[in-house]
Amino acid sequence: MRRAGPLSKGAGLCHGTAGNGYALLKLWTRTGDAIWLARARAFAMHAIEQVEAERIKHGQGWHTLWTGDLGVAMFLASCVAGDSEFGTLDVF
Repeated sequence: MRRAGPLSKGAGLCHGTAGNGYALLKLWTRTGDAIWLARARAFAMHAIEQVEAERIKHGQGWHTLWTGDLGVAMFLASCVAGDSEFGTLDVF
């Protein structure tokens, strides 16, 4: 049985916890319902744990935007600001 919540696949923007978390941030900005911001921030905390676990496992970070730590950092900053604008897509 599948359960709701953050992915165990990885922390990144592309098919990972941070990318899914942006969907929750979009729901926050579209509805104004604080439950979506709280859920996005819970995903952010999970993503931090995933990044730390990968650093321990591999002895280094993953320095890419879409699949690595940089995208997670971008998501974390958005969670702190309560902003859902996706820096590489929402500027057009």
